[in-house]
Amino acid sequence: MPRSHRDVPAHAASADGTLLAHEIVGEGPPLVHVTGAICSRRFPPVVKDVATFATAFRVVTYDRRGRGDSGDTAPWSVEREVEDIEAMIDAVGGTAYLHGHSSGAVLALHAAARLGDKVRGVVLYDAPWAGDAAQRAEYAVLCDRVEALLDRGRHAAALRCFLVGIGMPRAFVALLPLMPGWRRMRALAPTLRYDMALTADLPPVDVASSVRVPVHVVVGERSPAELHTVAATLTSAIPDATTAVLPGQDHLVDAKVLLPELVERFRDPVE
Repeated sequence: MPRSHRDVPAHAASADGTLLAHEIVGEGPPLVHVTGAICSRRFPPVVKDVATFATAFRVVTYDRRGRGDSGDTAPWSVEREVEDIEAMIDAVGGTAYLHGHSSGAVLALHAAARLGDKVRGVVLYDAPWAGDAAQRAEYAVLCDRVEALLDRGRHAAALRCFLVGIGMPRAFVALLPLMPGWRRMRALAPTLRYDMALTADLPPVDVASSVRVPVHVVVGERSPAELHTVAATLTSAIPDATTAVLPGQDHLVDAKVLLPELVERFRDPVE
């Protein structure tokens, strides 16, 4: 039986030589979809989201470094992940819109600040920096616990610790090992180090204030209060930023509800 395009992804080299697995799906304005923690392009919710976005956009969906079919050249840094986004933009023609979810929103903001005209515009959903100093300190304790478990090779325990620590119900987390995607999620546990580093501090107002492309800051109505605080901080800091609260939505946003926000903000000019 022939292999599907999802079995044989394309690869693009980032600036440090890391090969990044990606696919390009749909037609329309180019959109790079930047995922959050414990996600890869084959994760069922990501596949579902991309299928929705592809009804209006030409979507680049990729495995962030260390995930899925992508490489992982040490040392990790925010700059390397921004270079990865640049490689994805180049793969779709040299300019693109960005949508970042969760820690992917953190990366999308940094990319908007660093990549200039290659980024046409950005939508950030639930960027998960700390809302205040107390939350930053509390999160630092969680990160230390997760790092210690990862250092001991206890990847499943580290993943469960992280998910409970960020607010996922304990009963749900306890059931995750029974779900089909658990093995794949557990394999991604080492990349929690990257996402924790991205989100360990308060929103970088200096970076936000340097952005010169259109940015739309979105948060779910039912998302944690600290994410609403972060959204307000970003909206105040980013020049001419717009913002929206999606009714009824939480951190795991329904792509069909989010899509109109992308379509409204990412309209290509009529030739």
